[in-house]
This record gives sequence, structure tokens and C-alpha cells, in this order.
Amino acid sequence: MKNLLLMFVFVLLLFPHATFSAPSGGAKTTGDKTVTAEGNGASKQDALLQAKRAAVEEGIGVVLSSQTEVENFMLKKDKVITQSFGSVRSFNTLKEEQKGDTWYVKISAVVSLDSITADLMALKILLVSMDKPRTMVLIQEEGGQNAESTVVDFLQSKGFDLVDPAQAAALMAKDDPFIRKAIEGDPVAAAKLGAENGAEYVVVGSVRKSILANEVIKDTGMKSGQASLTLKVVNCSNGRIVATKSATGASVHIADDIAKSQAAAKAATNLMDKKLFEAIVTSFQDTINNGANYEVVISGVKSYGLQKSAAKILEDTEGVVSVTKRSFGSGKLELSVLFKGSAESFCDHIDNKAVDESKLVVTNIAGNRIALNLQ
Repeated sequence: MKNLLLMFVFVLLLFPHATFSAPSGGAKTTGDKTVTAEGNGASKQDALLQAKRAAVEEGIGVVLSSQTEVENFMLKKDKVITQSFGSVRSFNTLKEEQKGDTWYVKISAVVSLDSITADLMALKILLVSMDKPRTMVLIQEEGGQNAESTVVDFLQSKGFDLVDPAQAAALMAKDDPFIRKAIEGDPVAAAKLGAENGAEYVVVGSVRKSILANEVIKDTGMKSGQASLTLKVVNCSNGRIVATKSATGASVHIADDIAKSQAAAKAATNLMDKKLFEAIVTSFQDTINNGANYEVVISGVKSYGLQKSAAKILEDTEGVVSVTKRSFGSGKLELSVLFKGSAESFCDHIDNKAVDESKLVVTNIAGNRIALNLQ
């Protein structure tokens, strides 16, 4: 409750002209939002610019959904607002007047929340909140890497931290049944492969390409390339599927190979532009808002009282939402911990923390499993 109140105060400080209402069935952060905003300036144009800025501020306030995001926004406020000016779709002037050397403008503006969410700077705030998770892309494509290159370029343009594509290409070149299993979409294999290569998320899938007979162009010598792409995003920490999406693409060229390659690139663009990218962002938002689940095993717990103290220390750790005891016996305490952040961030918070006369030491991190020792 305290964190919620703090977050509300931050938002009020940032967006003094915003009005808030209780959400029903979850806050809506997609579509368009109509807001009323005011601005003052030395000229009518400057006052209008300030009013638009206030409208964008309110839209960003709706999209940002955690105290961490708000705090990060405070550090980058001017850049984010400037970058998001294009999110004002339209506006009507409700009032304008000049008082001495100052102009006052009041507008009703339609702000695109989708545009703000997809905005590069706004996304960077979300990525920082997630401790910039590394993503690996592995897409099987016969006769090229057009789909994979398109996906990699898209994610890089959005500020994602990617596993070196050359490292991914080396894995693809191996005739390894386990790697094939991961690329074919087995979430356990994909999660393990991603974790072994330093990724928190892995994008796996395959593209099918063909030449389709087309009556319209049959006498021109051109070929109609077709491509169908299916991708799956897997969270490497828990093996859970973030999203599975498919898209198609088509391209015309005189050469078969080029027509198919261009179609594969278009399929990847179509998939990332809307379906898959939105699913990734939604997953990140959910992790920031609700936390990620980690299985924590503490060894060296010599008494019932000590295990209660250890669990209490974790419960009181910043970012921990809940701690559930799974078992205790033979000196081991097993817990499920819901934490708002990455496994590494959780370990940074708890490593060397005192528990009575002992201290917690992180000994191993493997996906969503964290091993601690009470010394």
C-alpha cells in the first residue's frame, strides 16, 4: 500500500493537470485517449506547443504503470515527451486568449496510447525497469537469414540488448538434435539453450518460402514469392511461453530466390510491427507490475527458528511481493518468491544479508532457480 501511495504522489507531481479514475477490470493502456490540456507562452504558437506537451505528459502518465517507470521517466522526461509528440493525433482549441505579453491556450487532444507505448524512449524506460534483459533470436530459414536479420534489426532499433547474432548463427550451423528441438519450439529446450548462452528471453521459429503462381504477373516474367513465419518467445528463467504468433509476406521479383527472400523479410516485419512486439512489451509490463516467480533453495538452515528468520528476511527485501514456503527439512528450505525484477537483481538484494548471526550467500543461479547458503 505504501508503494502504491508513493507512486500516486509521483504521478501527481509529474502530471498536475491529469484526472484519474478507478480502473474496471484492469487499466486500459491501448487505443486513443482524449485529454484536456492547457499551455502558456510568449506567443499563441508557443502556448499551443506547451498545451500539446501537457497532453503528451498525461498520455505517458497513463502508460507508465510502476513506481520504477515513473522514477526513470523523471530522469528522461524532456527527451521522452519530445520523442512522443507524434502521439497527438488531433486536437480542438477550446479557448485561447492573450493577457499582456502571455498567451493562454486550452485544447482537447486525442492522444495515441499505442504510439506512446511503442515509442523508443518510452520502451527504453521499460527495458531499464526490466534490467535490460538479453534476447537471443534463432530462426530456421532455408536459403538465407532474411527473417532473422529483420527481427534482429527491429529489436535493436527498439533498444533491446541482444546475444551476438554471430553466436546465434554458430548454434544454428550445428547439427545438434537439442538445438533443433529448441528451434522447433520446445519451450524447455529453448529456455535451456537461451540460458546457456546468456539470454533471458529467446525468440525461436522457422519460415517457409515458396513461389506461387500468379495470373496477374504470369506474362511479365516476374515471380511471386510467398513466406509464412511462425515465432515463439520463451522466458528462459521459467520456460514459459510469452507468445506464439504467425504472419505472412509476399514479394514480386524476376528471380525466385530474391522474391522468396524479400517475402520472408516482409513476413518478419509484419509479425514484429504488431503481433509479436506487443506481446513482448505486454509480458514485460506484467513482470514489472506483478513480479516474476523464482524458486529459491536455502541450504545450511539448521533450525526451525532459523528458517522462519530467513523467510522473513526475504519477505522484507525490496521488490519482493510474496514468499511461499514449499518445504523444510534436512537443513534445506525451499521457497517460491515473487519478485519485481530479474534473478540477478534479486540476488543483488539478498547476497550477504544477515540472518540472525549468519548471512545469506548466493551460490548458484540457473534460470528461475536460485541457490543460497546460510553461513
